Amino acid sequence: MRLPTKQLISKIETLSNDLSHDQLSNFLDIINAMTALVEEASELSSNDDVPKSINPAAYSSIMH
Repeated sequence: MRLPTKQLISKIETLSNDLSHDQLSNFLDIINAMTALVEEASELSSNDDVPKSINPAAYSSIMH
């Protein structure tokens, strides 16, 4: 599920009102880690050096 930015911020603010300081800190750590994963995945998907698929001819060269 993808939320518009304003709706996502609103939900995070609502959730954070019910969390203790430690819970909020842990929650924000998780959000930061997820953000880093998304950025890393984005960098990997835009990397032109990574083959998108294997050429069928490559299979035959492996088999022979």
